[in-house]
Amino acid sequence: MARLPPHIIIGFAAFSFHVQAFLLPSIFTLTTINRSRALHSQRQGLSGDVIRPYQGSAGNGGDARQQFASSRPEWLAELIMAKESQILRFPYELRRLEWTPEDDEAVDGLLMQGKTEEAHSYFEEKKATSVPMYRQTLRYHWTQTETEIHVGVPVPKAVRGANMHLIVAEDALQLALTDTPSFGVIAGKFAGEIDPSTSGWQLKQKPDGSHSVSMTLKKQTQPGTHSLWYQLMQGEKLATCMQFRGQGGRDGEERYHWNQDLDYMNVFIPIPMEVRGKAVQLTIDAAGKSMELSYPVEAGEGEGGRVRVGGEFSGLVSPDECSWVIDEDEKGVRCVCLSLRKRRREARESTWWSRCFREEENVVPPEMQGSLEEGQEKVREERERYERELNGEDGWGDE
Repeated sequence: MARLPPHIIIGFAAFSFHVQAFLLPSIFTLTTINRSRALHSQRQGLSGDVIRPYQGSAGNGGDARQQFASSRPEWLAELIMAKESQILRFPYELRRLEWTPEDDEAVDGLLMQGKTEEAHSYFEEKKATSVPMYRQTLRYHWTQTETEIHVGVPVPKAVRGANMHLIVAEDALQLALTDTPSFGVIAGKFAGEIDPSTSGWQLKQKPDGSHSVSMTLKKQTQPGTHSLWYQLMQGEKLATCMQFRGQGGRDGEERYHWNQDLDYMNVFIPIPMEVRGKAVQLTIDAAGKSMELSYPVEAGEGEGGRVRVGGEFSGLVSPDECSWVIDEDEKGVRCVCLSLRKRRREARESTWWSRCFREEENVVPPEMQGSLEEGQEKVREERERYERELNGEDGWGDE
């Protein structure tokens, strides 16, 4: 009997494996700020203002605080936030900032000498070598620890193991749905090596009804060593990760939800019981790039007495093949139900959209929202305290 190749073929029977949460709290836990060190950094200039004059500045004891506050560079504000949250935000990914007291001293020294550009370059070099902890590509997203990689692959519907073709080797991965050819094939070479025998997967369903394949891949490392990867698959391109259903709105309020198949984007906009069809207005521009739907509301609500929902599409639609009705969605909520026929820009282009509207593409992924909001709130509180201290409210005053 021929020996089996050194990889596992998964697809016809799921094996039991407990998958950890995609974002381990330990990765993004915010460090407790040492007050004395923070105040020391404040004096040295790294928190956004300085008290001592720059070398080569006014030279006559001018107030460097006012000088620097009036022209505070954006990169320094980014550094302040990244230091406290240990997170660097990039399009489609979050990276971990490795920042030491030696880095503090280096940047402080450059700022105190008035070498702002050199300090900026120092920070940019640190950013360039930072390691991704959360990353999105069009078909999957992933996070990592020193020993594991957690991968999420959105799928268009609930699937069974028997309908999933998943091959995980030491250096490669391949995934396809045998009953959904339009899903295509996700395949590639890993940036490193994993241990298939201790890796696992499971099918997951989120509260919004979306489905995904969740994988935990164990990195192969030498005993007692750890490694962090800069990419999951060789040559992967960053992009908004595709979803097959989602929702959108403003100020935390859901204004619409949607799902898609290969040919149609289906959008559901909840409306009050008193709204009738003749009061609904839908406009789709001739090029099929955007839409706006509005309906009347009570006086004092909405813009001009109407609620407006829409925006620029993530793809293109054929206006003449779009339609709408008032009906109930899958939860029994009364909605305007739009059926938008997708249109390809090119003959070979896939019609799976990453999102319904482009404004959704910039939304922080749900699994990261909590960590980011917590970090940003902590930084806002610290910066307000710093400003009070600089203004003399806590006994600092002028030097």
